[in-house]
Amino acid sequence: MSLLNSPEDPPTFYSRSWMTTSTQDLAFAKEDIAFKTTRQVIDQLGGSDHKPVLLRVEVNTTRNTTSTLPRWNDKRANWDHFTALTDELAININARSKNTNRGTKAIIEAIIKSAKKAIPRGARQNYRPFWTEELEELENEVNVASKEVEEHPGVVNNVNLKQKTAKLRKETIKTQRQGWQEKKNS
Repeated sequence: MSLLNSPEDPPTFYSRSWMTTSTQDLAFAKEDIAFKTTRQVIDQLGGSDHKPVLLRVEVNTTRNTTSTLPRWNDKRANWDHFTALTDELAININARSKNTNRGTKAIIEAIIKSAKKAIPRGARQNYRPFWTEELEELENEVNVASKEVEEHPGVVNNVNLKQKTAKLRKETIKTQRQGWQEKKNS
């Protein structure tokens, strides 16, 4: 096994108690894939003490670049067009056939064909339904405070980081609850 960490990598952990940084998050790989692997420390997520570590293994396979599947956007659907298309396609389905599987398949195909024409689809990367511009600003403030405390450890910077992290967590929970209440009520 080979250690993938490099001495030049930034630290991955900030101790709020001791106001020090360290690299506790180690990555190992077998020799045959270690040379194909890159390690990158990325920005903190949501005020955690640990920074995420991204490991990339280069392989010779092609992969779909989108990690999320497209979803139907029923809020922007043209339901009149969908109904007309479905009715038009359903007229040609033989409902008296003894083969129920064939009839069911025809109905499903008619619905999907109509939906593809009348209902937009798409997917957003890293979508968080509750996320707001205010939360984005608070997360940026936490990242700035985190970098400041790592570069200049001290009580004042440590307290500042703790306050910004607490505010981000509080606002995130509040926004998630509001979103859930709105969804539940609708």
